[in-house]
Amino acid sequence: MAQAQVMYSGLMMNWSSNSLSRELIRRVVLVVLVLWCACGCCGVEGWGSSPSGGNNVVVPALILFGDSTVDVGNNNFLGSMVRSDFLPYGRDFDTRTPTGRFTNGRMVADFVATRLGLPMSLPYLHPNATGQNIVKGINFASAASGYLNTTSSFLKVAPAFTQLEMFEGYKVKLAGVVGPAKASSIVSEALYFVSAGSNDYILNYFVNPVLQNRYSVSEFNALLLSRQTEFVTKLHTAGARKIGILGFPPVGCIPAQITIFGSIEQKTCVEDQNAVAVAYNKGLQAAIPKWQASLPGSQLLYLDTYSLLYDIFNNPSKYGYTSTRRACCGEGLISTAGFCNENSIGTCSDASKYVFFDSLHPTQSIYKRAADVYHGQLVSYFKIKSAF
Repeated sequence: MAQAQVMYSGLMMNWSSNSLSRELIRRVVLVVLVLWCACGCCGVEGWGSSPSGGNNVVVPALILFGDSTVDVGNNNFLGSMVRSDFLPYGRDFDTRTPTGRFTNGRMVADFVATRLGLPMSLPYLHPNATGQNIVKGINFASAASGYLNTTSSFLKVAPAFTQLEMFEGYKVKLAGVVGPAKASSIVSEALYFVSAGSNDYILNYFVNPVLQNRYSVSEFNALLLSRQTEFVTKLHTAGARKIGILGFPPVGCIPAQITIFGSIEQKTCVEDQNAVAVAYNKGLQAAIPKWQASLPGSQLLYLDTYSLLYDIFNNPSKYGYTSTRRACCGEGLISTAGFCNENSIGTCSDASKYVFFDSLHPTQSIYKRAADVYHGQLVSYFKIKSAF
């Protein structure tokens, strides 16, 4: 760019005696400058350089583990009652049809995949999850699952450690498609998302007097963190290296939690539950560097789910939202899964104005905001190449 500017200045000085010539050369040089930049000489991101000094790597696949915040339909094939393969779920999705995602459209990983130039991952249990369809990503997440098997054993879903067993099966299938060497390369170079653990509180500890009598909050946090440590360790042993780990959201701001543990009229969050999430996140953030130090070749990134959602809930107009306490579907206070359906009276017409789609899960709009934040962090930390 500097060279082009010098060229422009020199030519203008040489032609300064003739106004017509000055105008002609100005236009010619402007064209040259445009071509100069288009060829990458201006260092435009994606052309001549990258934000990481040209060292960005292409992510071959996106692989996901977790609960309903990342489940794209595995529960549809588990005989579970915890499903969302019916309207109004999916009404704003690309295909305008329900897929098993617990929201009106896309979720975080869907947006991130697109930004990385990857297809949206199929659920591992989907009949079409074969051949080339599994090469660039796969999803093992199961709504209502947690790290503890007891959290959702009666719901017929796949807990986190069952998802790890599925991952082993996936590696065998992948090797059958691309060969063992290529499969090993994909597994080690893929980007992983892990979003789990909050259900161990929402569906277990918070509603389980037996657990509350057995463990204090700090003791249960320690128990849960030990299980997550085991999970991440086993995931690393299975071949994962680049892992984004999502912290807990502000669970006390979820409409269902406010309804159950607050009151119908209450508009504020249940802050004692949020305090539990904050404490767990602090423990998780402290643990991640230790995990990375003990797991050779690992790159682990903590992704803050709490801060953005808490700010949006308490300052909705700042982000363009009109409703936080009530969700879009039905009465919006305690409607999820089968209680949020196409016959639900009062379901909103424009979900983009709502923070929550049902009483437990955010709208597509919220997931996109979170994905925009995460994408920047993922590209920077893992030095990966973005499609745009």
